[in-house]
Amino acid sequence: MSALSNIKTSSLQNDSVVVRRLQQFGDQLSRASAETTLEATSLADHPRNGHTRLCLNPPLGEGYLESMRLPSGLVISRKDCALSRPMTSRYQQVSRTLGFSLILDGAFDVRIPQLSVCDRVQSGSVWVSSGRLASVTTRHVPGKRMTGIGLDLSPQMVEAWQEEAPEPLRRALRDALADQGGICAPYTPMTPTIQRLALKMLRCPTTSLCMRLEYESMALSLLASLLSMGDGGLNLSVTERRQARQKRLIFEALDILHAEWRKPPTIAQLAARVGMNECYLKVGFKDVVGSTIGQYVRGLRMEQARQLLAKQGYTVQQAALEVGFSNPSHFSAAFRSYFGHRPSEAAITAGH
Repeated sequence: MSALSNIKTSSLQNDSVVVRRLQQFGDQLSRASAETTLEATSLADHPRNGHTRLCLNPPLGEGYLESMRLPSGLVISRKDCALSRPMTSRYQQVSRTLGFSLILDGAFDVRIPQLSVCDRVQSGSVWVSSGRLASVTTRHVPGKRMTGIGLDLSPQMVEAWQEEAPEPLRRALRDALADQGGICAPYTPMTPTIQRLALKMLRCPTTSLCMRLEYESMALSLLASLLSMGDGGLNLSVTERRQARQKRLIFEALDILHAEWRKPPTIAQLAARVGMNECYLKVGFKDVVGSTIGQYVRGLRMEQARQLLAKQGYTVQQAALEVGFSNPSHFSAAFRSYFGHRPSEAAITAGH
């Protein structure tokens, strides 16, 4: 039974990209759940006030993610949740007129190959994004509470005040619109004033008209505070440009590992192919990806093995040989260490 089988579908009529991302996130959470008989998420939609709320249930986690579309076209999103297991979400063809994301607590990894972005989004940061992105991948770690606020502006709102926005933001928007590309970058550190406003929004109930008006008022105050600080954002220093180049080279290394995981190059060979110092590659890879190169390759093998077992009907021995293990016992131990359960359980789940 699908974990989202009883979701109301009226929210599909809402053209908000934020709502669509909530639905995609819920779908991916459901697919990640090993408990196929339990409802892992539930999505409620209230067309009258443009409110969509996704609740997380055990065994995947707890908390909620929600969005509210206001008559002005501004979409406010907020989240307060924790996952019980790692979660990787992939979004294709993401389009956003202009949005701000404020991370109050927690952290997650984001990868956008189109922009050479591979970064850890930390609490206390504010990010800005705009334009069309072909692919966005995020990875959330389990057990950490994630709280944050998002503001998505409609095309009409952006057009109305674009010429009065801070110059770095105007320039980035013009560039993004000119080449139909996109931007996604740190915007400004979170000041105490911005943090207080965001926390008030996180705790503000929206069950009545007066409450929703107060919620909208706080969102507009938050937006004004963000714009007034924009003159310091989006300009990369020499150090930041060097870091961006290193991340781009690490992306190239990741592409090589994904293509050649069955017979991966040595670290020295990999460093030579991407044009990095071997030591810098090892240190930078762990900083960006969160694991060593060897651990990452083992993870690729385990993920491939799980796909073979769960979706293609391979036996444990067949999957072990396919991913480079000649000894099924060694494979089973590695699989259990990585996923927390035996490979035979993945095959059993697939059989049901």
